[in-house]
Amino acid sequence: MLTIASSFSQSSNPRSLDELYKIRDGLIAELEQPSSPSPEPTLLSRLVPLTANPQEQLLQQLQAVEAQILVEQRANDDLQQAVRLANRALETKGQQNKSIASSQQTQFLWHQALNNLQEVPQNSFLASLTASKTQEYRENLTAATFQVQQAKSDFLAEVARESGLSAQASIGICHLSRECVNIRGDVPPVSPASLIKLPIAVALMQKVEKEKISLNKEVFVNSGNFTEDSSTQILSPKNYPLQLLLEEMIDRSSNTATNQLIDYLGSDYINQFLENRGYQVTRVNFKLMGEKIMPANPGSGPNRLTANELTEMMVQIYNGETPGAKLLIETLNRQYDRALGFAALQGTKAQWLGEKTGQNSLVLGTTLAMSIDGEAYVMTVIDTGSGDLQMRQSISKIADYISNNPSF
Repeated sequence: MLTIASSFSQSSNPRSLDELYKIRDGLIAELEQPSSPSPEPTLLSRLVPLTANPQEQLLQQLQAVEAQILVEQRANDDLQQAVRLANRALETKGQQNKSIASSQQTQFLWHQALNNLQEVPQNSFLASLTASKTQEYRENLTAATFQVQQAKSDFLAEVARESGLSAQASIGICHLSRECVNIRGDVPPVSPASLIKLPIAVALMQKVEKEKISLNKEVFVNSGNFTEDSSTQILSPKNYPLQLLLEEMIDRSSNTATNQLIDYLGSDYINQFLENRGYQVTRVNFKLMGEKIMPANPGSGPNRLTANELTEMMVQIYNGETPGAKLLIETLNRQYDRALGFAALQGTKAQWLGEKTGQNSLVLGTTLAMSIDGEAYVMTVIDTGSGDLQMRQSISKIADYISNNPSF
């Protein structure tokens, strides 16, 4: 004669929590009987080895069923919580308010819903259903993330307009964790001006570290690299230590020091280094010149960069991910020209950490690092035709917004 539990198991392979409850109740009922005949093989026998003692076998089956019940209860709780979060995300998405905060809330809810789905055990009856929902929720999270980026980009475009920047302005912002947002960040400006000096500095530190070159090594600055300059220390022809050339290139934005370092490194070396580091646009092809004096052997082709790549370069420096990062940070912190980022952050909650500015007759730009409530950010703003005032207003507005909206 078949027992209740074995009879049920042979007629149905359990696929739900309710069925497990019934099997558990049947096993308990059998165990409570005065004596039980040896149960015939059941599907549950696959979960535990057969023993000579029928009572012991029932106990093992009961333990296996109860263990699976716990798995299914947990899976059901996680799935239901995921569904509740998903429904809240859909409600938030449907709201009229399309602010950054509401977009971030939708993104957060989809992220949490996915986390709950990932808690569903793989051996649960709900695993296949969870897999299909995981795909659905991931697609929704991707869409929500795009919406957040779009909302942030809309905010930056609004800041640019309110500040008086042109329609060609590029703005890139990154937290050091690489949570970034930009407008026109991948569009090269008509000229990088002196902003191109930062990639040269990074390439120099790479060569110095890789080839074990002392920064005290003196380099001859020949007269052919002279052009109008803001530095009072670099004259030609004369020998100068590499470190002084680096510092004058960044601190005082010396064109003569820059031109000599381009010759020292070679454009091919600089550009190969940039390519190896993953920079697809940034290239150094031409020496720097002042208003009238063209240096000798100036090069061919334009210098190029983008706000996004320059911002990433600053992130690498302030994260200590590039050779000589400590010296580069100290050098950026000593920049003489403080009319843009440094001045813009005065009166805000942001603390200026360092900066490199660039300006010629075509563009004005800056890339700077700042700290807000202990969190470090990098901001790059480049524009054609705007002035110092517009640039400062845009930087100040962005810093204020981040201060008031830390999740930005």
